[in-house]
Amino acid sequence: MSAPIPPRLTELRRQFGTRLRDVREQQGLTQERLGELAEVDRKTINRIENGMYSPRLDNVFQIADALDIPIKELFALRGASPGS
Repeated sequence: MSAPIPPRLTELRRQFGTRLRDVREQQGLTQERLGELAEVDRKTINRIENGMYSPRLDNVFQIADALDIPIKELFALRGASPGS
């Protein structure tokens, strides 16, 4: 059995998911269409957006490419500075 996820990581996952959703919706994309463009399953996009899944770095690269944004834009999170 795996250890519980620390609250800080849970919050960062949630913020990352919210940021991904915001960017996706600003571009008028559905989860399914983003998944197709990023070659990632729609369910994976959904899990990331809902903070239920920590994406592999490769997936982050693919998603940023599909959204045609710099990777750092996906990490523009509120309160994500070290020690906050």
